[in-house]
Amino acid sequence: MKYYAYYRVSTQSQAEQNGIEMQIAEIEKYCKGNNIELSGSFSDEGISGTRADREGLNDLLASLERDDRVVVLNTSRLWRNDSVKVMIHHEMKKIGVDIISIEQRTYSIYSKDPNDFLFNGMMELLDQYERMAISMKLAKGRKARAKTGNKPCGTAPYGYRWDGNDIVVDFNNNLVVKDIFDMCLEFQGNMSKIRRACIEKGYKTSTGKDFSVQAIKNILHNDFYIGVVTYAGKKIEGQHEAIIEREQFNNATKMMNKEG
Repeated sequence: MKYYAYYRVSTQSQAEQNGIEMQIAEIEKYCKGNNIELSGSFSDEGISGTRADREGLNDLLASLERDDRVVVLNTSRLWRNDSVKVMIHHEMKKIGVDIISIEQRTYSIYSKDPNDFLFNGMMELLDQYERMAISMKLAKGRKARAKTGNKPCGTAPYGYRWDGNDIVVDFNNNLVVKDIFDMCLEFQGNMSKIRRACIEKGYKTSTGKDFSVQAIKNILHNDFYIGVVTYAGKKIEGQHEAIIEREQFNNATKMMNKEG
């Protein structure tokens, strides 16, 4: 558990002799009397408590971790209206922290307040909207990448790897893929023989396991290896490098269909 101090003054609060220096003195006195060592302090000067977009407040919230405590002279230093109060409560509850108010000894953001019900409901709706908006943006990005022939997202197929935002050939595992296609033709699509050969040659999957029959079939059925990208049921020519010739891929497919 860590303790952080927060100070704020606006033009009005300075006139009320509630300045930064006085807040610092009171918080230092309180901490000394309660054997509390501050891990840091944050402040906003000349900014109203009716504003949520304060640099010091944002830095404070970004520094908090579960079970931490924020020490203030009075909760009015953190907020001056209910909407900002509910936003700060919401963020702190998500993290799992609480407030120590010197002038409000029993204060806790976890105390039940029926007046917060409507605001909390609104904040939950805003959270859901934000998550939906982010998901929509990601989906649009995936769709745009797929339209240009790039793999939208997810795990790179065996034999490839991600290099930033691009799929590139993995110059170790791509040789295994090529050999599996060669063995499919050599063994006339017999999956059991291909699997035994993979084990004898020491081939491993991307998770370090021996190849199963299903894992081999997944490779042999994956037209990504011939340069095709599939997204939302549509197939287009990809921008990545193909590692299997289309004719060999088609022959392997026929062998597997024949094998059943």
